[in-house]
Amino acid sequence: MAARPYWRGQIRISLVSFPVALRSALLRASQIPLHEIDRDSGERIHHLNVTESGEEVSREDIIKSYDEGDTQVPLEPDEIKAIKLPSSDVLELSTFVDRADIPVARYERPYYVLPDSEGAEEIYAVIHQALADSDKVGIGQIAMRGREELCAVMAEKGGLMLEILRYDRELVDAEEVLPKAGSKKVKSDYVELANQLIEKNAAPPDFSGFHDRYHEALRELINAKKAHRKPNLPKAAKPSGEVVDFMDALRKSLDKKGAGGGGGQRRHASRRARPKRKASR
Repeated sequence: MAARPYWRGQIRISLVSFPVALRSALLRASQIPLHEIDRDSGERIHHLNVTESGEEVSREDIIKSYDEGDTQVPLEPDEIKAIKLPSSDVLELSTFVDRADIPVARYERPYYVLPDSEGAEEIYAVIHQALADSDKVGIGQIAMRGREELCAVMAEKGGLMLEILRYDRELVDAEEVLPKAGSKKVKSDYVELANQLIEKNAAPPDFSGFHDRYHEALRELINAKKAHRKPNLPKAAKPSGEVVDFMDALRKSLDKKGAGGGGGQRRHASRRARPKRKASR
């Protein structure tokens, strides 16, 4: 069964509007569940909701609060839910920008945009084709998940996508951190060799070969402890030494494709796995 949409409403461009539904483009990350236990007894550790005086509080009695100095403003869940913005139901694409002009640091979270009625499919297809032809993205704001998000709607192969963007206040100014690449004069023959190196390693986008090696190493560690054997963990890649002759390094790289470095963990002597015991109450 398909997951429920994260948001339902309309996309509006000037006087044109059509109903859409958003579905997350992300799969829930597959994680190995690890619990906190007492090293000696093996009993599970439980964290309680307690006040400053140490009194335990039930979940339903916990609410939000805004504190400013000695002033405390309690906010009930229903009061927060009652906040309704124009962007709660309508995503207004107020401006369009070149896709290449959006810095990578802006992108935060992707969603698929689906037409939400049969009548919306034609205008959906028209907007998708227009965005694809112009390589533009529509910028607007959408209220969901308890906040109003900045977002961009763009054409991808097969349909529209919406990407949540970070606001200015959420980003460190790149000019304060990154070196200005254009401020340093570089040799044209160096750039030519670097271009050749990039071209040699160029390929169509395929991310299927990338996988979470930490997840796999952690699973190997668990299996090894269960079997009372030494884990077969990957070795950490050793950083290369300082490049003395940059031109020579570029030429050698062109002669031989460099092997990708893999992250790994140091080998440690492991304790034997302790049989699971039920925590006493």
